This record gives sequence, C-alpha cells and structure tokens, in this order.
Amino acid sequence: AFLPSSPLLLRSRMQQQQQQQQQQATTATTAATRTLETRRMATTTSEEVIPREVLFGNPEYAGPSLSPDGKYLAYLRPHEGVLNAFVRTIGKNDDRVVTSDKLRGIRGVSWAQDSKTLLFNQDDGGDENFHLYGIDATTPGAAAVDLTPYPGCKAQNVVTNKRFPDELLVAVNNRNPAAFDMYRVNLPTALAGDVEGATTLDTENPGDVVGWGTEDSSFEVREAMVVNQADSSTTVRVRDSKKSEWRDLVTFPYGEEGRLVEFGADGKTALLLSTLERETTALLKIDLATGETQEIIAADDKCNVGGVLLDDDTKEVRAVSFNYARVEREFFDKD
Repeated sequence: AFLPSSPLLLRSRMQQQQQQQQQQATTATTAATRTLETRRMATTTSEEVIPREVLFGNPEYAGPSLSPDGKYLAYLRPHEGVLNAFVRTIGKNDDRVVTSDKLRGIRGVSWAQDSKTLLFNQDDGGDENFHLYGIDATTPGAAAVDLTPYPGCKAQNVVTNKRFPDELLVAVNNRNPAAFDMYRVNLPTALAGDVEGATTLDTENPGDVVGWGTEDSSFEVREAMVVNQADSSTTVRVRDSKKSEWRDLVTFPYGEEGRLVEFGADGKTALLLSTLERETTALLKIDLATGETQEIIAADDKCNVGGVLLDDDTKEVRAVSFNYARVEREFFDKD
C-alpha cells in the first residue's frame, strides 16, 4: 500500500489535476468558439447588414449619353427588373424605354453620329459572343437590329465619324475566328431591315492585326496595330489610302509602349505616344513617311502622358494631362 505522502501518489494526483484543467480549458475554448460563431451568424443575418441587391443589384440610373445633336439623352434604367435603354428629349419629361431586353440586361449604350441610332452590345444567353445592335431611338416602337448577324462571332472596335453620320465601322471575326476584319455598315439600310445589303467587308485582317484605326477626314481604315508572336513586339502599320499598300511605321520592342494617336490634318504627319529612348511615354509629332520624330510636343520624366485632347477639325493638340501625384494638364491654346 502507498502512503498519502508517497511521491508516486502525489505525481498521480498532479497528473489528474492537469488533465482536468486541460479538459476545462478545451471546454471553455469550444464554448467561446460556438458563442463567436453564433454572434457571426446573428450579425450576417441582421437587418442592419447591407442587402446584397444594394451592392450587386441594378442601378437606378446609369450610363447617360447625349446625342451628337444635343436633342436627346439616353441612359440605362431597370425595366421589369432588367436593365434597358431609355431616351428623353432634352427639356421634356417624355422618358420612354427603347429596348426590350428581358434576360441579360444592357450594360452600355452609345449614339451613332446620325443622332437617332442607339448602339449597344449583347450576347446570346451568356455565350459571350457579343454582337453589335442598333435601334432607332427617335421612333417609338422601333425594333433593335443585329448589325453583325453572324453566328458564333464577336463584334468589337466600333468606329463612328461625324463626317459620315450614316455609316460605322466594326470589327468582326466572321471569316476567321482568330482574326477580326473591319466591316462597313450603312445604318439607314440596316435599320430598314436589309442588314446583308448594308454590310460590306472593308478591310481584311492578314492574321496578325489586333486593332484598327481610321483617318478622320476620309473615314478609311489606315492604321493597324500588329503583334509579333515570336518576340512580343508591337508594330504600328499604316497606309496612305484604302487602295495603298501597308507599311510598318514604328515598332515597339517588348517592354516598350506606344500607339498612334491621330493622323495629322496635313496628311504628312501623325501624333504618336512612345517610350522609345525614354523612361516615360511622350507625345510626338512624326513624319508619316519615315516615322522620324519631328517634334516632342509633351513629355514628363516622372510619368507617362495621360489623356490627349485634340481639336476635332484641325487635329491640333489642345491639352495633355499627366497623373503623377495628381492630375495636371498642359494647355496648348488660349481658349
């Protein structure tokens, strides 16, 4: 028999006490965890929590867009629970729904230069193949027309021009799923129901073009942005007219940035953003025949050139913005 003062008996009692303390601690931790979980559940189901529809639901109003002639205001608003396009005459309260989407909703609208056609993109039940649609927003009851009715294709790179209000250009991968060609669409003919007769293949993609640009006065496709898959360089390719051959104007090696901003009104120069031989992008005037820099118009060693504002007719630079610590603008005319 062990005496009460036996060391072995004392160790046994101490071990029992430690086990009891561990069990009590475990029980307390479990209870605290359950209490915390209960509190979390109570919090997430509380009426004070912002409802999901407030964070992720449709906006009450969105995407206002003024027609080029200033007579109409288009905007997005839920109609029967789905975002659709509405139009209001400026100075009146004659708001009316223009589109009739009942599934995915319309996420953005823009005006064609005729000030009557609203343009928007929509896919088919979520297939992500967005087509370009147009609708006469000035005629009540008009139906939307698919301006790119090619199954399985996508439409992008839409270009309009105020000098050609009845036309638009749009890139579609109809001929080759991996390459977007530029199509020219006559809006009056298309909205009248003859989309096939209204659409012509304007410029064919040779396979390496990832973006297109136009010359403003002629509304011809005269710029192509090309990516070299072998070295990841980017090349600006231009031509003098729709019937002329393409030529490489400037190449940006991997790691460099740049793009063509606009063709000059003189037909001999162009505005270019470029980091070549620089750490930041600069706005340059270049020779359209050789690609050589004629003038550094704007640059900042601390940051890239941001927005560039041009005169819509003369193509002269009116303002350039930079965003280093805050947005700052450099103005180039007295107005």
